[in-house]
Amino acid sequence: MVEVRAIVRRELVDRVVKTVKEAGMPRLTVSRVHAIGAGVDPASVRLSWEEGTEYAEKALVQCICPEERGEMLVELICRAARSGRKGDGIVYVQPVLSVTKIRTGVQGDQALG
Repeated sequence: MVEVRAIVRRELVDRVVKTVKEAGMPRLTVSRVHAIGAGVDPASVRLSWEEGTEYAEKALVQCICPEERGEMLVELICRAARSGRKGDGIVYVQPVLSVTKIRTGVQGDQALG
């Protein structure tokens, strides 16, 4: 199994979520994040007193899937999140050692359903 994480523009997160769900991913998480550095679109930059720098509002979309579906998800997310402007975001994939459904104790791929 792998975890696919995508940091995308907030205005495109609905399109990304719809694409991921249509690809058959039964579970995903979306969080608000601040992008700092090279991922900041100059047109949407904000100044943060807390971070002490410029940042852009982004969304982090995460899901866990079987390893063989990871690359397909990366491609779908890239298509859905691409605006062609600087700061479109990144997608990365990490190995997942195990998954356990808290309520039932079911493990592995069955815990994702």
